Amino acid sequence: MSEKTAVRTREKWVDDVKVIACILVVLGHFFQSMTKASILPENDLYEWFETTIYYFHVPLFFICSGYLYQKYSKVNGVSSWCKNVAKKALALGVPYVTFTTATWVLKKLFSGSINGRVGGFIDTLIFEPAAPYWYLYALFFIFLVTPTFNSVKAAAVGLVVALAAKGLILTGGGTAFTQYQQFSQTKFGLCSV
Repeated sequence: MSEKTAVRTREKWVDDVKVIACILVVLGHFFQSMTKASILPENDLYEWFETTIYYFHVPLFFICSGYLYQKYSKVNGVSSWCKNVAKKALALGVPYVTFTTATWVLKKLFSGSINGRVGGFIDTLIFEPAAPYWYLYALFFIFLVTPTFNSVKAAAVGLVVALAAKGLILTGGGTAFTQYQQFSQTKFGLCSV
C-alpha cells in the first residue's frame, strides 16, 4: 500500500479524539502544577475541572487504541496471537523500557530532589511502572487478553472477573489492597505519602 493510500484510509475522527485527549492531559497537568506552586488557587472550579478531565481523558485513549486494535489486528489462532504479541511488545515495549529507564536513572541521580521513593529498577520496570508510562504498560496487557474475548459471552466473563478482582482489591484482599491503597493515596502515584 502506498503512503498516499494509507493517508486516505486513515480515520480522521480517531486522530481528532486523540488530539482533544492530549490537550486535556496538557491542561490537566498545567493546572495541577499551577495550583501546587500556589500560582492558582485550589477552588471548586479547579476541582471540578481536574475531576472531569481525569474521568474521561485516559479512557478516550483506551477507546481509540481498542478501536484501532480491533479494526487492524486479526487474531484468529495461536500463531497470529503470538505474532501480534511480538508486534505489540516491540511497538509498546521499546518506548516503555526506554523512557522508564531514563526516568529511573534521573530519579536515582536526583533522589534528594524528588517527592517519591526510588525503588529497584526491575520493580519499577515490571511491578510498579513509573507514573507517566503506566498507560503503555496497561495497554500491552490489555492487548494480550483482548483476543481471548472473541464472543460476547467471553467478554462478559472477563468483565465479571475484572470486577471481582477490583472488589477484592478494594475490600482488603491481601497485599494487593495495601499496594493499591498506597498508590491511590499518593495522588495517582505521583508523590510520596
